[in-house]
Amino acid sequence: MAGLSPAGLKDIEQRCSWRRYEPGEPIVEYLDRSDDVFFLVDGEARVIIYSLTGKVVSFHDLSPGDMFGEYPAIDGRPRSASVEARTSCLVALMPASAFLDLVQSEPKVSQALLKQLVATIRRLSTRVYEFSAHIMAITARRIYAEMQGIRAKDSYPDEEVKAYLIEKTFPKSAEEMTLKLSNVSAAFYGLMLAHIGDRFGWREADAISKAVFRKLGQLKTREALELGVDVPKDSRAPALVFITAVHSASPEYNFEVFEYLPNETVIRVFGVSRYDRIAKKLDIERYLSWPELLPFLEGVAEEMGIKCKVEGELKELGEEGRYDCVYRITL
Repeated sequence: MAGLSPAGLKDIEQRCSWRRYEPGEPIVEYLDRSDDVFFLVDGEARVIIYSLTGKVVSFHDLSPGDMFGEYPAIDGRPRSASVEARTSCLVALMPASAFLDLVQSEPKVSQALLKQLVATIRRLSTRVYEFSAHIMAITARRIYAEMQGIRAKDSYPDEEVKAYLIEKTFPKSAEEMTLKLSNVSAAFYGLMLAHIGDRFGWREADAISKAVFRKLGQLKTREALELGVDVPKDSRAPALVFITAVHSASPEYNFEVFEYLPNETVIRVFGVSRYDRIAKKLDIERYLSWPELLPFLEGVAEEMGIKCKVEGELKELGEEGRYDCVYRITL
């Protein structure tokens, strides 16, 4: 509110209702459907998010001059967190309609709101990055320890050879290990097709490539169901199963879901295609059909008994397997 005229501030004061909250008293509750905006005039409060077990997993302290509760006023959705008083608090409550009028009529207020929202995004982005890095570090150490256990029965010529080979070739991270395994499976795929093409013709090699991807889609669907994944029997199934396959076996792919509806699902797949990369290295890319994931997605639909249309719009097959394709699944 800095910079507003005394008359403007007086008008805002009159449009608010005023309440005092005692320490520990909830001011707003998570998922509440109210849409008032709150201004903390005096005291301290805390933003809280609870886990399913009741543990506090995220919080942010509020001090005099802070505003909170503006999200529902802007987007009409439920509260994204709880707020409770840490000390005795005096709070001004402004109805959503009055808040939106204020933002639209006072440029200084709208600029201050934008700065606050950007600051929140930056703070949360930093916390997500720190949390993700911490989890990945733990995962990498655990995988490395597990691999060391598997290798405990190995017997090297001597300790010098052992130390040298481990330093030069042993995966140092989960990412490195998964990429090495991915390269092995891609090599089997490419070398098999190259041999079939030379011996039986490239039409037969292309047909076998499609059949392999179709069977792979069926296999990954069964694996997802065995893991307890709730795979819907509609257009979302192929995209959902593909994502589970990326998590477990295709680290080079990234994905972006544009639509995720029962009748239509659109997913962009980009990154690196290990299949196109090996096809380029073996100089057989021109003999094979692309995008290669079409029969995979069709295989998922067949396994689930879904009658749908799967289309792929290939944007790029670039150097080193660079890949960008948009897949559309419609009932």
